Amino acid sequence: MDYSYYYDAARKVLDMHAVLLSEDNMNWLKALPYHRRYPDLGIKVCHGSPVNEEEFEYIFAPEQAYGLLPFYRSLDHMTFIGHSHLCRVFALTETAVEEISHKRFTIAPDRRYIISVGSVGQPRDYDNRASYTVYDTETRLFQFKRVEYDIETSASKIFEARLERNFGNRLFIGV
Repeated sequence: MDYSYYYDAARKVLDMHAVLLSEDNMNWLKALPYHRRYPDLGIKVCHGSPVNEEEFEYIFAPEQAYGLLPFYRSLDHMTFIGHSHLCRVFALTETAVEEISHKRFTIAPDRRYIISVGSVGQPRDYDNRASYTVYDTETRLFQFKRVEYDIETSASKIFEARLERNFGNRLFIGV
């Protein structure tokens, strides 16, 4: 990736971790695809937007989800994304976008879904618990889940590594 996208503190973290990886580990990471698709389930998993995946574009607001409407027919039934660290769901039809605020709902067969799954370690929605999702392929029930984790220990490791203090501080407030 082009490092110019990142600010200095983030580049420092990337450089620190790159040194810790073996050459085999680094090569394995570099060889990973930008997405993974599960065609029998109609599911795609990628980091950011399912369009222009290498750009890691954000989709955390309805306006950004509207930008996907021209690609509606090529979207998978459900696309799980990260990048924003926010828990968001957008249900698309060919002409509209609806943000779904429920934490538990049934996936409709006649829509396309963009689901931002949140974050295990850096939630940014003022809920400091780790977030993850569960999708039951038989009942079509989707759920956001939250779980407490040891923030003190996680933040301490960040502080001990002498990284930007904000990286540790934000864990406590979930931003």
